[in-house]
Amino acid sequence: MTTTASRAGTLRPGDTSRSPQGGRPITGRTVLLWISCFFGVIFAANAAFLYFAFGSFPGTVVDSSYKAGLTFNAEVAAAEAQAARGWDVSAHLDRSGEGRARITVSARDGAGLPLAGLAFVARLAHPTAAGQDQTVSLAPLEDGRYTGVTAAPLAPGTWKMTLEADGPEGRLFRSENRLFLRD
Repeated sequence: MTTTASRAGTLRPGDTSRSPQGGRPITGRTVLLWISCFFGVIFAANAAFLYFAFGSFPGTVVDSSYKAGLTFNAEVAAAEAQAARGWDVSAHLDRSGEGRARITVSARDGAGLPLAGLAFVARLAHPTAAGQDQTVSLAPLEDGRYTGVTAAPLAPGTWKMTLEADGPEGRLFRSENRLFLRD
């Protein structure tokens, strides 16, 4: 039998399982242990991600997509009527130090005159946590302005604000805007 010399030392026949540094031998059991540990960590991380994902998002956006689809034509007609009015409606949101928000809306008709006699409502919806959603009724001020304050603080992050104005003949205005609130 022949032996081969290397920088790590002399290899003996049948002793090929030793690591080059001369440490513990690399056996099939060692390789199995390392592979099992590697995949165990991957499975544990995936299980944690699944737990937090299912625990924080209920998975439903609308309770009945069929009923939501039935109202589509009415929404299209309302949007066309709103565009024909030519109103200029702008909204501004200011957060206080404790996180409560003041929403101020300015509404003008196509001729630039202030709109009065409307009931504005702002709905603030958090995209992933339905428990944080808030509805604010806006009180009329002079010159076509309306204002209201949220009942609870708004957390920083992304929010969807739906602004609606109702008149004597029903809903006259609707706008959906995505907001990003910073600390």
